[in-house]
Amino acid sequence: MLVHGKTDDPPYEYFVALSNDKSRKYPTNLVVFDTVVNRHVLRFIGNPLVESSRRILTIDLFNIFKSLEIGSNYRRQINTVFDIVNKYQKSNKFYAALHEIKMYPSYDQQEEWAKLQMELTFSSFLGKNEFYTSLLNKLESRFTSNDTISKIIMEKSVFDSDVIDTIVNEAKKHKIVMINENHYYFNQRVLVYDLLEKLKAIGYNYLALEALDNRQDSLLNLPNSFPTLSTGFYTSEQNYSNLIRKGIKLGFKFVAYENISGGHREEAQADNIYNKTFKTDPDCKVLVLAGIDHILEKPTSNGKEWMATIFKKKYDIDPLTISQTHLNAYRNKIKSNYGIINSAFFNHETLSAVDYLVMNNKSYHWAQNFTSQYPYKNTTQNTVQIALFYGNEIDHNYDYINKVPYFTTILKSGEKIDLPIDEKQDIYLYTFDKNGQRIDHQLIMTRDQ
Repeated sequence: MLVHGKTDDPPYEYFVALSNDKSRKYPTNLVVFDTVVNRHVLRFIGNPLVESSRRILTIDLFNIFKSLEIGSNYRRQINTVFDIVNKYQKSNKFYAALHEIKMYPSYDQQEEWAKLQMELTFSSFLGKNEFYTSLLNKLESRFTSNDTISKIIMEKSVFDSDVIDTIVNEAKKHKIVMINENHYYFNQRVLVYDLLEKLKAIGYNYLALEALDNRQDSLLNLPNSFPTLSTGFYTSEQNYSNLIRKGIKLGFKFVAYENISGGHREEAQADNIYNKTFKTDPDCKVLVLAGIDHILEKPTSNGKEWMATIFKKKYDIDPLTISQTHLNAYRNKIKSNYGIINSAFFNHETLSAVDYLVMNNKSYHWAQNFTSQYPYKNTTQNTVQIALFYGNEIDHNYDYINKVPYFTTILKSGEKIDLPIDEKQDIYLYTFDKNGQRIDHQLIMTRDQ
């Protein structure tokens, strides 16, 4: 016996055994895959502890069996965790991706770090859930706070509605606002969602998103558009897709500005933003959602110039820069959804390289934006991903495969949930198991027929 494993969801156990007996027979209730290695028989044996788990056990065991690599250079032959990510690059089966990444073995610290980031990414796509909370705690346990910074935050910050008001009032003095995000903190997109309507009211009319794939901005700017899985990787996360939907509704023009031509990434990003906005529309106002350090307005001590630094210097346009990431380790120090502080209170290279810093604890419930709820219970014996799609974005029952759910989460066996429903249109409901198998499909007809 080499390996024994057991799982409760679904209930089964498996064994990996090495034997000289090539003719051994096993009871028919077991699932067995075998191969010969150096004149020995290597067997993968699965025992479904309940009959209903046989199908998933067979799939899991076969996937393990077919991943077997043999030879002195086996480590160079096996896939990496990023091969799994690429496999699910344009899929809305986020739970299946998360499960496959969780099962992937890591062999060193670098690989463990890459695995943690990808687990965080796909669990964040599933909204607030126990996997995401646990992984986030693991990530944040790496950070230590500074007592001096904590004291400044508590004494000088303003909170909640004052945060929105502060940003909007400052935005009136600028032509471009740059807000950053960490890609696996989904709530950092919610701040931008909360700002959209107020910024539109004071003249902001372009929405530049780092996460948009090349040429997807022109598609989103067409009439009756909506985000799809081709819009971008991170835009497949429900908060991001709902941010885009709201931007479309408000009449924003979308800008994809990521560098795809090689060369200097930061300068190319700055050029793309300018060329697609101010160059042809000098009086416009632009809202940018960027990745972590791209919004830093000052060069680093080693001379690195980020996108905002180059944009400000090259085009003589001063951006309002708001970081949601650089005080992220301190967000639990405040008891509010949002906190904001002027960077002038800090004598710190990075913290003073933006105008304002936000601490974001917003735990957003999309049900708040819907007038109706639909009760649903997971009647299967397994945990599933439940996903809701707008009827006006779905052409037929199988059209969901390239669409982005407006709501999705994980539901354990027997668990109930009140789902957020738009009464103005039909809603498509799908559930998927951890292997991506479709389990349930319902058409929730809410309109008068």
